[in-house]
Amino acid sequence: MRRIRQLDPHVVNQIAAGEVVERPASVVKELVENALDAGARHVDVRVRDGGKALIEVADDGWGMDSGDLAVAFGSHTTSKIEAAEDLRHIGTMGFRGEALASIGSVARAAIVSRPPEDDAGHRIQDFDGEIGPVEPAAASPGTVVRVENLFARLPARRKFLRTAATELGHIKTLMGRFALAFPHVGFRLRNDKQVLLETAPDEDRHTRIERVHGPDVARGLLHAAEKHGEPLLEAWIGPPTMTRGDSKLEQVFLNGRFIRDRTVAHAIREAYRDLVPPGGRRPVVFLFLSCDPREVDVNVHPGKAEVRWRDGQAVHRVVRTTLRRALEAAAPGASVTLPGGDRHASREAAVEHAFQRPPAATHATGWLPPAPAPSHDTVREHPPAEAPADEPKGMAGGLRPLAQALGTYLVLEDGDSIVLVDQHALHERVLFDEINDRLREKGQLEVQRLLVPLVVHLEPADVARLFEAQALLQSLGWVIEPFGDDAVAVQGVPAILRRPDPEAALEELLSVFEQGSRDGLDRTHLLEAAVDRMACRAAVMAGDALHEDEVLALLKRAEALNHSHSCPHGRPTRLTLERSHLERWFHRTV
Repeated sequence: MRRIRQLDPHVVNQIAAGEVVERPASVVKELVENALDAGARHVDVRVRDGGKALIEVADDGWGMDSGDLAVAFGSHTTSKIEAAEDLRHIGTMGFRGEALASIGSVARAAIVSRPPEDDAGHRIQDFDGEIGPVEPAAASPGTVVRVENLFARLPARRKFLRTAATELGHIKTLMGRFALAFPHVGFRLRNDKQVLLETAPDEDRHTRIERVHGPDVARGLLHAAEKHGEPLLEAWIGPPTMTRGDSKLEQVFLNGRFIRDRTVAHAIREAYRDLVPPGGRRPVVFLFLSCDPREVDVNVHPGKAEVRWRDGQAVHRVVRTTLRRALEAAAPGASVTLPGGDRHASREAAVEHAFQRPPAATHATGWLPPAPAPSHDTVREHPPAEAPADEPKGMAGGLRPLAQALGTYLVLEDGDSIVLVDQHALHERVLFDEINDRLREKGQLEVQRLLVPLVVHLEPADVARLFEAQALLQSLGWVIEPFGDDAVAVQGVPAILRRPDPEAALEELLSVFEQGSRDGLDRTHLLEAAVDRMACRAAVMAGDALHEDEVLALLKRAEALNHSHSCPHGRPTRLTLERSHLERWFHRTV
């Protein structure tokens, strides 16, 4: 029988290193955080062989004297907290006191440091857990930490490291996040002698985003901010047309710390709800939150990547409403860039938006004769035509219906542009908002009573599920009664439905209820999902011929919307072809 014994301190540090030091980027993270906590204005990181052979972090912070260095490599030694009470309001990047001890136990580490007020510096080494004495050393104000041969004496750990290029990629990602989170600090990352990232102190965040992620990402971002209350928020976010297939550019920072938080992630999804195209597309979001450290617990994860909020609902509300307000204010639409136009505009996105579904018909319906062509001696760029003073602004303002193409797309003229509108997507958006407005105002939709009740046969479990949600169904305009164990009698349907098909409509609602149960949706979100399906079913479809009066009425209803550029599923409703792009395409410009 094995006896309980006290572990050797070196073994304790190696166990801690299993949590703290996962790969070279983990070492860089701990050392850069120490530099930032020391008030550094410049942080210089140099690596070799992806950080496996060398990691060197130099800063111009407060530095450490000989007394500090003597205990720096000790386990759980820190200058950042003193008592348990301090854990309730952590205002530093690091605080556990494990980093240097863990690093020294799995590598050859050395620190040279000098406080600015001292005339000379000192040096200490920790070679795989063997800590040497503090010695005098020549040093500039600040601290240099040098880590060599990571995991050299732990081959089982070292074999799990990836190639130098992969490990370097993790370090570049990490340093990019530091650069975004601390725009007042200058950062430099070198792979041996090659400079991979360099920023000057006191840059604004938009400039930092451009330096780290390039001008194509930074150029289209929208600014959002909340400067009052808790938490404070600043964000640079992409319009709905700027999406990705992954979440790498959905980055959240709290008090300078990069975090992954479910509350904030859900708030971002809600802000982009019905604006981002379907298929798992993710928005581009750089979100910077700041709050009183007492309002959040960052001590819930070894890597400090997760947090626990004191008032998560307030955080969710601030993030969702601030981002949504910025998106609705911008109301971006898709604009085509033809060859010869602006190289940086989103041509790929525009083409994707233009061809989302195959045509349902091959005919075109014309309404109005074309506007007379302007006379000019030389070809030139034409200024936008001014709308009459009494003409409404917005989606309908200045739009002149020309035709219905392919039984699906409305062709309109808007000043110096041609606008193509997806009739189903736009009508669906209008209905979605109108239904929600009616539910907020009156609590329920109008009912269209059936002269003869319609019996719909269902599985017994589905019948039970419908009556469990009967109050919600009534608010949506459905009147149903039991008709045995496997059927319901439909007495009334929502008056908004253009093609009443109670059996198909109820099956759709059942699928919404089933999905909502799996996802744990509350009544509010379940109602939104049901309204989404109803709006889709009630909207005009591809292939439905529309009269000019119907088109004008639809445009007028869309005029009042803040985000008529997308349907409830995030698909765009319109595509704009500007005259200047057309003239370049047809070589009419001189």
